Amino acid sequence: MSQGFDLYLPRDSWLHRLDPRAKLWAVLLAGTVGLAYRQIAVLACLLILAHLVLLSARIPLSRIRWLWRRLAPLLVMILILQPLFTPGPGPDLLSLGPLRLTVHGILEGISFALRAATLAFVAATLLLTTDPNELVQGLAKLGLPYSWGLTVGLALRYLPTTYGLYVTINEAQQARGWIVGKGNLIQRGRSYLPILVATIIAALRLSDGLALALAARGLDYPAQRTVLHEIHMKAVDWLAMAIATVIFAGLLVLRYGIGFGATPW
Repeated sequence: MSQGFDLYLPRDSWLHRLDPRAKLWAVLLAGTVGLAYRQIAVLACLLILAHLVLLSARIPLSRIRWLWRRLAPLLVMILILQPLFTPGPGPDLLSLGPLRLTVHGILEGISFALRAATLAFVAATLLLTTDPNELVQGLAKLGLPYSWGLTVGLALRYLPTTYGLYVTINEAQQARGWIVGKGNLIQRGRSYLPILVATIIAALRLSDGLALALAARGLDYPAQRTVLHEIHMKAVDWLAMAIATVIFAGLLVLRYGIGFGATPW
């Protein structure tokens, strides 16, 4: 069941072959750029670049559309609430009591929405192209305790699985005649209650089975851990890290040395 909801997509691409530590470094730098810049053009270019990287890694358009659908409610909420509650200076385009709508507020809303989408797709370049086992190895080699790295890997692995449980239970309840999402707000909330309860129970059963499986594999056994496939930094990994660092340094100089990108427009 969970295979349809896994984040990682195994492919034979240049991005899949990169060491997870190199990808972690590049994602960290790209995320920092996304947080540092407010200009719409820069954020849009970074978002387009993230899409091009995913496509070059042979990530299908269906998965990219899936990500956009998951982001859409958050982005719409940002685009609506940000201009209304922080309108900023400038003449009013619309005024309704304490609420004001200005050009500055609209640009700020677009900037924040682009930033959220950019950070999500930058993170997706790591999550969609990195085997969770290799990611745990990479975190452990960076000095993170193995149990912590395993926790991160399990979270990335089983959050989509939990979503898969919710979708499966929702479809099963509707197939039995249960009406979901009809009526007023209270009735809609009540219609989801049996689905949420069943999802929580299924998730608890899943976590109990996972705990037994980890204990059976000697998670806390005090011995040197070994892996079947060891990861190693190659020349191309160091080159990728160097290129990402140079680009990051140049963008940081533009942002804080010259002041470019400090405003949405």
